[in-house]
Amino acid sequence: MSSEHVYNDVIDLARELVRIPSENPTGTEKEIGEYVFDWLKRAGIEVWKEPVEGERFNVLARIKGETGDVPSLIWLAHLDTVPAGEGWTKDPFGGEIIDGRLYGRGSADMKGGLAAAMVALRRLASQGFKPRGDLLLVASVDEEGPHMLGAMDVYRKGFASKDCYLVAVEPSDLKILAAHKGPLWYRLEVKGKMAHAGMPQQGIDAIHGMSAVLLRLKEAVQALPYDDDLLGRATVNIGKIRGGVKTNVVPDYCYAEVDLRATYPMTVEEADAVIDRALQEGVAPVPGAVAAWQRLGLKRPPQKIPADSPLLRSFRAAAQAVLGRAEIAGFPAYTDAAIIASLVGSPHCLTFGPGSLSQAHAVDEFVPVQQLPLAAQVLAQAAVHLLNP
Repeated sequence: MSSEHVYNDVIDLARELVRIPSENPTGTEKEIGEYVFDWLKRAGIEVWKEPVEGERFNVLARIKGETGDVPSLIWLAHLDTVPAGEGWTKDPFGGEIIDGRLYGRGSADMKGGLAAAMVALRRLASQGFKPRGDLLLVASVDEEGPHMLGAMDVYRKGFASKDCYLVAVEPSDLKILAAHKGPLWYRLEVKGKMAHAGMPQQGIDAIHGMSAVLLRLKEAVQALPYDDDLLGRATVNIGKIRGGVKTNVVPDYCYAEVDLRATYPMTVEEADAVIDRALQEGVAPVPGAVAAWQRLGLKRPPQKIPADSPLLRSFRAAAQAVLGRAEIAGFPAYTDAAIIASLVGSPHCLTFGPGSLSQAHAVDEFVPVQQLPLAAQVLAQAAVHLLNP
């Protein structure tokens, strides 16, 4: 693979992708989806659209396996970005390159990664790559949405299996992110009884109960025994709290929404138990208070790829060859690849791509341009290692 040629190709492509707004919410991925589809079709690659919802569709492209005796490798990228928002000093859809940085909404998260995967796939196809298992690129809609509709469509239609290899081409600073924390969202509720603030003994203070619950939850999470070498300890964030109706009224209701980041090897059931215990113990000193909880959104357990996984070995070898190093780290966030891996039961899931997670969703988001061709080369070489062992 020619570094100079790939360098020019992937940077030009990333700039074009950044110039196509695909903000979510609004579900405006159609234009960029058509662009990606047409680009891959012109490259002579098998490509098709999978309807997801309304006019929204995933773009899938494949180099089909020759023998099928090796599991499929799936590169997962997404078409949508979060909204640009305000406060930019650069044009969020200009695709400007300044001092070695490509600026724009989605440059890091993750149009740079999508461009790298597209160029890597085209290069492999043009070289006559004949993998033993399928190499599939998925460019999905709604990764930034609450339900990850595109990824869930990939799962429901059976494109992934329990023995497949899954790679999220998300920003990793060219590190191999071999573990994901499990972001579990909960809604906690405490119900009490209204009363006049001058006679609080006649009421049941729901906010008092909730404050005790949240303190107990913080303590319980800090006391968990798990401390993974890549992910560290579990954390909890109290992202939202609401309660009460007026200053001089004892509050009869309070709710909070929390984000518990489970570390490996915690299970979702263990996290649920921590929430339940903190809730019941927290409201115990408030007689009459009633507490309840529910999990919000998808079930997202922590993920960690086995040290002897062929997928991890292939990325180690490719990164060492291209970058001169193979740095392994953990990912404090979650990806659509991790969700699919948990649903199908595949342990073979990692994240690798250009750009930094610290730039994701940020004002003046950028990706270092020199990382783009390097990411494409690592992806391509890892695919060769893995699918032609």
